[in-house]
Amino acid sequence: MPMTSNRRAFLKTATVTAAGLAAACTTERTGAAPPGGSGSLDGALLDATAEVVLPPELGAGGRAAAISAFRAWVSGYEPAAEEMHGYGDQEIKYTPAHPAPQWNAQLQQMDALARKQHGKGFAQLEAPTRDTLVRAQLARIKGGEHMPGVLSAPHVALALLAHWADSSAATDFVYGVNIGKDSCRTLATVTSVPSKVTT
Repeated sequence: MPMTSNRRAFLKTATVTAAGLAAACTTERTGAAPPGGSGSLDGALLDATAEVVLPPELGAGGRAAAISAFRAWVSGYEPAAEEMHGYGDQEIKYTPAHPAPQWNAQLQQMDALARKQHGKGFAQLEAPTRDTLVRAQLARIKGGEHMPGVLSAPHVALALLAHWADSSAATDFVYGVNIGKDSCRTLATVTSVPSKVTT
């Protein structure tokens, strides 16, 4: 039987849609920054912050992976990029200014406070002292009861934690199995029990 024009149109649309979904699945939705931007953070100060902000149960390897992912997000962030919007939504929104300068200023401020209060840089302080200093900075922020989004985080320490908490790795860590949040699974594997996370 010859294929009708309606059926051809349906199959064409379905094929294009499937291809688009497959492309979207290659990159995690959460924590993925638009390509093409620029920006970097002080590596030593960010590492020192991450050690007292991220869960210690992550271990050195998990913490390094979280820092690397956050740095990649920051360096790939593109300000004034058109944001995704819902179907039929006529309002076009754009991403805010690059957060790296403000976050670097906050890292430098903690370093300056460390030198003033303890006579050495933030990265050279023992972890408990760094933890106290970070907590003092966050205590001055109002409305800190809820985890903010990365871009809405009022402090770099919260931005780092929010970026990790919203990641697939964090979900796997919390549940102890490889769920692969925001990743695509084939129909043959959707009923499979996720494997346990190995450390």
